[in-house]
Amino acid sequence: MTPSAGIAKQCPRCGSSFRCMHDTPAICQCAGITLSSATRAYLREHYTDCLCAHCLSELEAHLPRG
Repeated sequence: MTPSAGIAKQCPRCGSSFRCMHDTPAICQCAGITLSSATRAYLREHYTDCLCAHCLSELEAHLPRG
């Protein structure tokens, strides 16, 4: 089976375009990013769709660990 080309998305935080590979997570743009439980809770509370890898990394680096 051939992996999909993903879904073209626009980051709701910064507006950049990226491809979401949710059906092939090992090669998704966010695959190498580890998020704390506090960051995951913040994302659930503030966004309803995927963010780009840059924004995910930035949020992880700057949100309090609460």
